[in-house]
Amino acid sequence: MTDAWRHVFARFGGFIEHLRPTESERCDTLAAATDVARCLRSHFRPLDELLSGGFPGAGESDYLIIGGHGKGTAIRPADIIDILYVLPVNIRSENRQATGGQSLGLELAAVLRERLPDITHAPEGWLAVRPGGDVARHCATVRLIPCFPRHPEENRSGFLVADPGSSAAWRVIDPTAEMARLEAADAASGNKASHLILMLKAWRQARRIDIGALALELLVTDFVSVWTYHRRGLLFYDWMVRDFFFWLRFQRDRAVPIPGSSELLAVGGSWLAAANEAYGAAKTACLLERDNAGDDALAYWEGIFGAAFIESQGPPAADEPPAQVPRIGLAAAG
Repeated sequence: MTDAWRHVFARFGGFIEHLRPTESERCDTLAAATDVARCLRSHFRPLDELLSGGFPGAGESDYLIIGGHGKGTAIRPADIIDILYVLPVNIRSENRQATGGQSLGLELAAVLRERLPDITHAPEGWLAVRPGGDVARHCATVRLIPCFPRHPEENRSGFLVADPGSSAAWRVIDPTAEMARLEAADAASGNKASHLILMLKAWRQARRIDIGALALELLVTDFVSVWTYHRRGLLFYDWMVRDFFFWLRFQRDRAVPIPGSSELLAVGGSWLAAANEAYGAAKTACLLERDNAGDDALAYWEGIFGAAFIESQGPPAADEPPAQVPRIGLAAAG
């Protein structure tokens, strides 16, 4: 059939765009992050409000947006934003080593509660803050991670983060290195890494999959580097989804290197049954897409990604797919 797969291009292009936060959602989450940082700054860096240079140097900020909002892989509803707040180095003094992250968390909570009463513990162990006032239009929540800059003599990027449940443990987080890894994967694959991360976050959200966002990201950047069709366009995205789930089934209990750190991240394995189910559904959907059985294929994609996939589908696209190299055979066995 010469016009096979006629719906795939518009179907997945529309889904990816539908997942991205709206401009209003982005503004609300950024405003929430700014408000929390301003509150902390007034306590920890009172002079910064009077200086134009910021911290730690001219033009630099005392906080950094990380996670999906920092990397462009956040999905709707965009009501949570993660930030690193860079504390003054002197706070990490010898008399604080005995209590580490435990006392630091209490101090941060006390400072924030003077202006922002809606503070809880985030699942990761630090603080979840919901600013009040004008920035609460979208009820954005800020997940706050306090950190310290690494010592200048180390001559490396990244920050030191205290384990909130430990008295002495510190770990390195390097958003610059994480972003560089994702950008390299996108450059080599025509942005497929970021696109696949967006779709997998929808899968995780719809099916309540127990896997962290960073684990997903690192797995995806591994996958696109070895996927046969990483240079093809949207017409191959149904195969990309199918082949990722095929590959994911063999990644259980892996420990993947964290960029910019000597640590490894365990990806777990409680998601294995869901990955098997998603692979079976995607394999069937790909066959239906080949035969242009659009409605039947949609039901299987909805089974993977939830209602967001259906909501993203606009009016039927034109029959002609974009010019592509013909698709031959299956990219994964099984």
